[in-house]
Amino acid sequence: MDKIMPPALQKKFKAFASKYRDCYTDEEWKYVENYFLKNLNSRCAPSQMMQIYGKMDIHPSAADFYRNQLELIKEIYPIDCNIVEVGGGNFPIFAEELAKEQLSLGKGTVTVYDPALFETTPKYPNMTLHKEAFTDQTPLTGADLVIGIHPCKATWVTLTNAIQSGKYFFVAMCGCDHTPGAEYLDYMDQSPALFQEVTVEETKRLLKEYPKGELHITRLKDYPMPYPVLYNKK
Repeated sequence: MDKIMPPALQKKFKAFASKYRDCYTDEEWKYVENYFLKNLNSRCAPSQMMQIYGKMDIHPSAADFYRNQLELIKEIYPIDCNIVEVGGGNFPIFAEELAKEQLSLGKGTVTVYDPALFETTPKYPNMTLHKEAFTDQTPLTGADLVIGIHPCKATWVTLTNAIQSGKYFFVAMCGCDHTPGAEYLDYMDQSPALFQEVTVEETKRLLKEYPKGELHITRLKDYPMPYPVLYNKK
């Protein structure tokens, strides 16, 4: 790290490293060490770092990203229902925020799918964690809403399964280019905007084939990256 870490923060980081260092590859851990302080107060830090900040309960602006997403969802849907989150990450910080609020309402569950989960014991009793990939065959019986917060490569399968299963969805897209073959292109040749545009058009097409409300597109308020948020509603 290229900055001196305050003692209280250093203590938390050491405790985190002691518990989770072995969950990362050497390359991944080097990234965490290099960017921990650099991204601490960034509102557009990578999801990997935002989850770490949330897990350490240090609540910088980056960790607030998940709270802001939840507030946006609450403006659109009731959350006292059965919710599936796709791509919860190493640490399902968003799902924990959601589950905690559901408990205060006395109703609702959240089920998380991600093969990258470091733990499978949920923080709250109304949570279920599946350390596995979400696919177009993952059953959504009983689910009311499917959520993806920057689900990256799982963006399209999240939308496809939700729409074909007749569910409501909320997908906050990321700034990556997941067009087939894009991973082999030079970074400067990739086009996240094109991927987002194609995803929107394909979502419109699917909703015509499997009607479940109309497609709406919005953005996260006060977020410096204007990535589209897709959701359907009557």
